[in-house]
Amino acid sequence: MLTTLRTTAARSVGGSSLRAVGVAPALARGHAGCSGHHHPPPPESSTTTKAEKKELPHRASGTPLNVPTTQGGPSDADAYCASLVQRLDPDAWLQSYFWPRREKAWWLAIRAFNLHQVSTTVSQPAIAAMRFQFWRDALAQIWAGKPPQHPVAIALAEAHKYRPIQKYYLNRLIETRAKNLSAPPASADLDAYLAAHAPIPDALLQTGLTLVVPPTAPETSKLAHTLSHVANTLSVVSLLRQLPSAIGKQQNPLPSAICANNGLSDEELFRDPGGKKARDAVFEVATRGMDEMITARRDLKDWNGAVKPSAAMPVFLAAVPAERWLKRLEEVDFDVTSKKMARHDWRLAPAIWARYLRGKL
Repeated sequence: MLTTLRTTAARSVGGSSLRAVGVAPALARGHAGCSGHHHPPPPESSTTTKAEKKELPHRASGTPLNVPTTQGGPSDADAYCASLVQRLDPDAWLQSYFWPRREKAWWLAIRAFNLHQVSTTVSQPAIAAMRFQFWRDALAQIWAGKPPQHPVAIALAEAHKYRPIQKYYLNRLIETRAKNLSAPPASADLDAYLAAHAPIPDALLQTGLTLVVPPTAPETSKLAHTLSHVANTLSVVSLLRQLPSAIGKQQNPLPSAICANNGLSDEELFRDPGGKKARDAVFEVATRGMDEMITARRDLKDWNGAVKPSAAMPVFLAAVPAERWLKRLEEVDFDVTSKKMARHDWRLAPAIWARYLRGKL
């Protein structure tokens, strides 16, 4: 939860207040509005093969982690996916160290698939439409047993062969982004923003869950519901992290209702992004993100906060970078343009490691 809100004991948000210390107030939203999840069919039985035993590429001793690798291609799909995630999704790369060896390669393939959707250009809609269609066709071919000769498609086909990953969620990554390309830059309110954007992290988390927990396991339904709240937190952080870049382009992605609640106009945001009104609006958005984490942890109270089975813990590590980012934002008084927010968080890796050892969200 947000531990120190400014220097006062509480701060008004949309007519209500949050306590600065102690237990956060019970959320009225709780589980309301949470839709059910589609779960894939039971996994097919299989035996370990040489392909499963394949090791991912390792760096030479002494090579800095921030130097990108250029390994991989159709002949080495795992290396390609690992290289792509390492270069473009460093948070996910740190989390990958705590995945089992076989599942790690498949999870990196899913993250690489997502990165190919992220890289789709918005400046040329025709090209974007062609790229999205390529991946729609690629998924159809993978599920037909004839993947195209693209390293990500080959790696996904390998994952599909041994785990019941659901095509629905991968298609959701494509369709959600395709729909958002033509949507207005700002949503009417935060709920509308989450409805439009949270399906992306939710699809990634739900697909990752099928890699480590069988869909027929008794805990699967509860874990899937908890992950839906984590996905909302990830969406909130994504919105706030893109804000400095959007301001530089004279765009305001903050929900209109939140700007109105805080008397923040586009002109004021562009002129003084670190001003009080802007920080108040950011605070309101950030509070929702932490509220979702509180609700996710409440889901696990019957298990004393632990993630069960423990094999699912790597999926929940996605919450660590988001929660740490929100806490760092609080330390700079919710000024997203602060130079401190642009600094590398060297404590992130130890935090992920510690959370994994604890086995709790």
